[in-house]
Amino acid sequence: GGYNPSNGALKVSNLQAALATAQGTMSGFSDSLIPWKLKVNDREAEFEGSGKLATRVDAIFASSGASKQDISDMKGFVRLIKGGRAKKLKVDDPNTPVDESKHNSVSQRSYTQVVEHWKNIIKLASQVTEYNPNEADLKVPALQTKVDAMELKNQEVIDTLTPVQNARTARNAALYDDPTSIYELQKLVKAYVKGAFGASSPQYKQISGLEFTKPRTH
Repeated sequence: GGYNPSNGALKVSNLQAALATAQGTMSGFSDSLIPWKLKVNDREAEFEGSGKLATRVDAIFASSGASKQDISDMKGFVRLIKGGRAKKLKVDDPNTPVDESKHNSVSQRSYTQVVEHWKNIIKLASQVTEYNPNEADLKVPALQTKVDAMELKNQEVIDTLTPVQNARTARNAALYDDPTSIYELQKLVKAYVKGAFGASSPQYKQISGLEFTKPRTH
């Protein structure tokens, strides 16, 4: 009953509003992850076996009667695909403030590079008349369809990541970064209660031990 701070931001009603805002941003962040996770899974499925397919193309190309230089170029593109194969992404845990998926941008570049290497393979294969496989899935039109699908799935992941990043920014602002964030408000509340009731008061002891942490990276 004696809690009566002069700073309006510390009024109980305003603290309740700050808490509701923070909880809302946390829910919003969790919800934004779902579409992104689904697109990540779709991309994983589409890129699955890309290296093995490239190996098959390389072998057929080498047996086609193409020139040594063309065969060497093809092997170079295939080697880039197999060496730069994209790894499965970590997915951010919405229950932690740390962004476990911060390597996403690097992984996206890796997926993009795989697509670009495939485009070079297709360009070379389409220009070398000796490459004319009987296997339907190794023909240039089939390879082009595959690469178009890979590129689409990768772009969908990139597009759905933007709402995740925006939601994370809003969450971090409400929890840590804004002057009226939960983390900043709790420090002011503790200071007020300490001053109003005393450092050894039961009121201050009730809240002084409540720990709030701000991660270095969030």
